[in-house]
Amino acid sequence: MREISELVDIHYVRQKELRGLGHAVWCARKFIGDEPFAVLLGDDVIDSRVPCLKQMLDVYGKFGGSILGVQEVRVEDTGKYGIVMPEHVAPGLYRVQDLVEKPRPVWRDFA
Repeated sequence: MREISELVDIHYVRQKELRGLGHAVWCARKFIGDEPFAVLLGDDVIDSRVPCLKQMLDVYGKFGGSILGVQEVRVEDTGKYGIVMPEHVAPGLYRVQDLVEKPRPVWRDFA
């Protein structure tokens, strides 16, 4: 554990009012500066042969820019999440064309 803990610097910032994830990142801006950073949510657990963060770092290294990890959700659950309109780039890689935060469910097929 001690060896692993020496590999990275981890900072946390307390968000004093509940104003969303974007606001939480804004609260951490003095730690982030112009450096790449990752936001890890404790209630997202991903079981993968290659860790999700490693996959995202690899995509960032190749393409740069902001990288999001997303998953499909049932139409009736769209009001709980930010929903993206994807454009296929490569297997498992999409460019976000639009993003709507917690939209009301729309019952149609986007395929």
